[in-house]
Amino acid sequence: MRFGTWLADQLIDRIGVEIVTCDPTPLGRTQTLTTRLVTDSETPIAVDRAGSQSHLATYLDELIEQSVPHVARTIVAPAGSGTYHVEQQVGYVTPQARTLQRRDLARHSTQNTGPSLAAQYDADAITSTWELLTEAGWNLKTLRSQSPCQPTLHRQPGAGATAGTLVDLCTQQLEYQRLLGTLGDPQPLADQYDALAYSPTLEVDAQSLTSMLGLVWGYDTPAWDTQHDFDRRPPILEPLALLRSAPGTDETAGHNPRVPGGDQSSSNFWTPASATVADWPLPSSGSGAVGPAASAVTRRAIKCLREYGDSLSMTATSGVDTPWATAVRRPPDGDASILVVDDDGSVPPGELIAAASHGVETHAITVVTETQAAAERAAAILREPFVGTADTETILYPRTARHWITSGHVAVVPRETPLQWTIDPNGTVRLYAADACLASGTVWGDPLRPTVPSDDPSTPLRWVAPESPPVVRTTDGVARDQYDTPAALADEYRSIQLPAVPARRWWSPRATCLSVGPAGPSVVDPRRRFGRHEESLETALEAFVTTYTCQAETTLTASTIATACRRLLCPQSATVVSHMELKRLVTDLSRRTTGPTHTESALMEPETVTLTQRGWIYPDATADRPAAPFADATAAGTPTASLAESLAVAPDYK
Repeated sequence: MRFGTWLADQLIDRIGVEIVTCDPTPLGRTQTLTTRLVTDSETPIAVDRAGSQSHLATYLDELIEQSVPHVARTIVAPAGSGTYHVEQQVGYVTPQARTLQRRDLARHSTQNTGPSLAAQYDADAITSTWELLTEAGWNLKTLRSQSPCQPTLHRQPGAGATAGTLVDLCTQQLEYQRLLGTLGDPQPLADQYDALAYSPTLEVDAQSLTSMLGLVWGYDTPAWDTQHDFDRRPPILEPLALLRSAPGTDETAGHNPRVPGGDQSSSNFWTPASATVADWPLPSSGSGAVGPAASAVTRRAIKCLREYGDSLSMTATSGVDTPWATAVRRPPDGDASILVVDDDGSVPPGELIAAASHGVETHAITVVTETQAAAERAAAILREPFVGTADTETILYPRTARHWITSGHVAVVPRETPLQWTIDPNGTVRLYAADACLASGTVWGDPLRPTVPSDDPSTPLRWVAPESPPVVRTTDGVARDQYDTPAALADEYRSIQLPAVPARRWWSPRATCLSVGPAGPSVVDPRRRFGRHEESLETALEAFVTTYTCQAETTLTASTIATACRRLLCPQSATVVSHMELKRLVTDLSRRTTGPTHTESALMEPETVTLTQRGWIYPDATADRPAAPFADATAAGTPTASLAESLAVAPDYK
C-alpha cells in the first residue's frame, strides 16, 4: 500500500493505480513455452532505449496485436553500487506453445513460435534460453517411423551437456512455476543454470531500467476467449484497494472472478479453478456413467490434457476389451491414442499392452499416473512388452480381463498348474504347462486350439460351463469331476487368462507416460536410456539385438537391424547415431557371434550382410493381423464370463 501510494503520486493523472491479488491457478499446471533473458557477462550490462517505450513494452505490444495470450514477469532488486538485478520471463499460453515433451520443442522450431524476447534488446551480452537451445547443437529431424511423435530433436556431436540442460529448462516444470511465481524451492532451478554457465538474472545499470520495464495496457482478455478446446483462463485478479481511478476506465475489466469447483484434492495454488470444470465427462468406476466416482488422478489427467490442447472422448473406448481404457486422446496436430489412467502403477502389464494393441488404429497409448515411479514402470513395460525370451520363443504377459472361453465353456486347469504363454517369430502363440504344450494358434487368425488329444488323461486342460452343480469335462465333453458349488470348484481349478499379444515389438515412439502428481505434470520417455553412464553404441546395439531378435530360420539384413535400432535409440541419444556406423557395427557383431563362415562375404557392402539366424522375436502389426487374436465373443457380465472371473487367479509374471 505504501508503494502504491508513492507510485500514484509519481504518475500522471490519467493512469489509475489499483492494488490486487493475482492467482495464477486458471493458467493451469501444464507448462507452456517459457523463455527468459540470460547472460554470460560478468560485468553490469548497459541497455539503450531506442524509442518512446521500453523494449519489453514493444515486445508485449506485438503479442497483444497478434491476440496471443501470454504471461510476462519481471523482478527487480538493487544489487548495490547503483546497479540492479533484473529477472525477466515471458511465456506463451496457446495450444501451439505447449512444451510437455521434447517433440513439442521440435514442433516450435518448425513453426517459429518461440518467443524472441532477447532479440528486442539487440545486445550481445543478452540472450535467452530459447535462442541458446537453437544454437547449442540441436538439429531438427523428421523420421517417417516416428508417427505420431512428429519431428524430434537430435543433438549434434560435441554438443555436450549444455544442450540437454536447455531441453530440460524448456520442458520441465521449474521454469513455468517460476514464471507464475509458484516455485517453492528455487535451488534446483539455480543448479541447472549453474551447469549451463549462464546467469538467469541480469545486472544492469540504473539507466537501463527504462529499457527493461514499461507500462503496457492489457486488461482486456479477448485473446483467451478464442482458444477453443484449450482449458486455460487468465489469472484471477481480486481487487484490494483502488488508490486512484483513471478517467474513462472500466475498473472491472480484466477481473476474472473465482469460480468454485475443480479438483479440490489438489494442493495449494495448483487447484484447478476453471469455469468449465462442471462440464468434464468424468468416467465412473461403477457402471461407466459419468459422475464424481472418478479418481483424483483421472480428474487431474483430464485437466492436464485439456490444458495441453487435447480433446478427449470417453465413449470411444466402448469397443476396447480392457476396463482400464479410460478415453481416446486426440491432440490437435497428432494421431489419436488410447488413454489409460494408472493411479499407482497397479494396472497389470497385460492390460497396458492390450490397451495399446487394441485401442486405436495407430497403436498409440498415453498412460497417466500419479507418481514418477509408476510412469517409469509403464514406460518399461511398453519399451519391452513381454516377460522375456526363452530360446526361439518370447514369453508373453497374461491378461487379467480376458479368459479362454469357447462355445459357452471356460477353459480351466488345476489350480496349482504353472502356465506360460509364448510367441515365436512366425506368429504362433502357445500355452505351456511346465514343458507340455496345451494349446496353440496364430496371430494371423487361426483360432486357439488344444494340442493334446481329447482323451489323453495326462493333460490338465479341462472345460466347465456355468451350470449348477458345476461339472468339469474333457475337451470331447466327457464329465470327469462334479462339484457341489462354484466355490468348491474354485478351490481345485482356475480359469486360463488369454495372452497379451503385442501389436508392436516396442511402443517407444508411440507411447506417452505422464505423471500428474501435486508437483505438476511431467513426461517419462519410454525410449531406452541410451547414451548415459558411458554406455557405448556397441553395447546398446548388442542389447537391442538380444532384446528384440532371436534365433530364427530367416535372417535380417544389417540395414534392417540398423534402421530399427536407430529409430529406437536416436531420440534419446547423446549424439546423432549414424545409420552407416550402425550397419558396420551390426556386421562386426555378426562376424563376432557367428564367425566369418556364417556371414556373407566381408567384401560386400554392410547393407547386404546378414546377421545369420536372427529374426524378430515376433511379427509386427500388419493390415492382415487381427486386432485382438483369440478374443472371445462372450460379453462381460454373462454367466460364462462371470464364471471365468470367479475362477481367475492373479497371474505370476515371473
